[in-house]
Amino acid sequence: MDVWPSYESVLPAAFAGTGTTVVASRAHSVEPSGNGYLYGYEVDTVDAAGKRATVLTYVDTGGTHDENSALVVDPATDQPVSVWAYPNDPGLPVLPLVTYRNAAVELLASLGVTVTAPTLSVAAYRPGKRAVIRLDAAEGTYFLKLVRPHRVAPIAETHERFLEAGLPVPPVVARRGDGLLVLDRVRGVPAGSAILDIADDPRFVASLAALMGRIATVSLTQPARADAMDHADWHRKTLAQALPDDAAEIERLYDAIGRRSIGWPASDRAVVHGDLHLEQIFVDPIEPWRITGLLDVDTAGWGYPVRDAGAVVAHLVVTALWHRSRSDDARGAAAERLADAIARDWVARHPDDAERVGAAIGAQLLAHAGGQATTGSSIGVATARALLDATRAAVVESALEMPPAGTMRPRSVPRSG
Repeated sequence: MDVWPSYESVLPAAFAGTGTTVVASRAHSVEPSGNGYLYGYEVDTVDAAGKRATVLTYVDTGGTHDENSALVVDPATDQPVSVWAYPNDPGLPVLPLVTYRNAAVELLASLGVTVTAPTLSVAAYRPGKRAVIRLDAAEGTYFLKLVRPHRVAPIAETHERFLEAGLPVPPVVARRGDGLLVLDRVRGVPAGSAILDIADDPRFVASLAALMGRIATVSLTQPARADAMDHADWHRKTLAQALPDDAAEIERLYDAIGRRSIGWPASDRAVVHGDLHLEQIFVDPIEPWRITGLLDVDTAGWGYPVRDAGAVVAHLVVTALWHRSRSDDARGAAAERLADAIARDWVARHPDDAERVGAAIGAQLLAHAGGQATTGSSIGVATARALLDATRAAVVESALEMPPAGTMRPRSVPRSG
């Protein structure tokens, strides 16, 4: 199966009868959904009055469907697929209610939260799984977190456990059982926005290590959310399909990571964040080495702390490439230096993890590469290949073997010379 099967017939059929005609579409994203895939498209449309719009539309082959979805038969397989447009996400039933200002005001009022003339903006969105809407009003700033309904109570409980452990997570102001949590804002600014200030400041690296140590003390019993290592088979298949010319290299890299992921003892597990990166961490705007906030702890639970370290480093590598693609070499280089500093610090503090950290970084990098490659764009493919190079560096290019403990310095991106 191709990563991007042809839905040229499916998309127009899904809009049939709405008075809107599909003019063009572009691949946007792909990820697993149930027993299939969720394909995202930016769909250019025109209505009967000639008004043009671009609609974020999803084709779900995994079976998720509700009254706001259109069931269309895929002519290539003769199988029905579900098609829906943002914000009518069948996995997040409250999302349409908080996308529009008046509806959001009424919904919050029903929960005892008063806001006046709010401004709404999308802070994050992962179709079918979660969304975060930022709400700014005279009364304050709130973040409306939309999740699958069964996740509301566990997430609220996790926030309570983190607060009890003294960690700076946002309090849950209100919640609804159908998938909404209203969160207060945390103090500070995203650490990624202060990259030039923290890249060469060892105090930030020490603060990050201390934060991870404090997370390990939180009283939780559930496992952390599955990560790139847990979903390695899916990421491996998807990336190899998207980059067939690099399939052999992708297989070698995943084999090397797999060898370093076998036999980790359960005794090494602790409570981890589960999706740690600089946009989840807030810092003081005056003393940016000082961490003031932590977000998205709904992924937290028991796992291997080295995977959190790998996630931070890999995200910094992707951030560096993003800045460089926009000709911001200063921030790109700063992200690279910070990635190296965090990796070196982790090995210095945890010498027994020296062989593991390269695997943890590499698995995350390859997952990011898959997300880029499956868009099919030239920029996405180029970024994915740069991440393959970075993965080789993370697990060490020479025979894909890790160096002795204490000597590892994974290069965040390939360097000439």
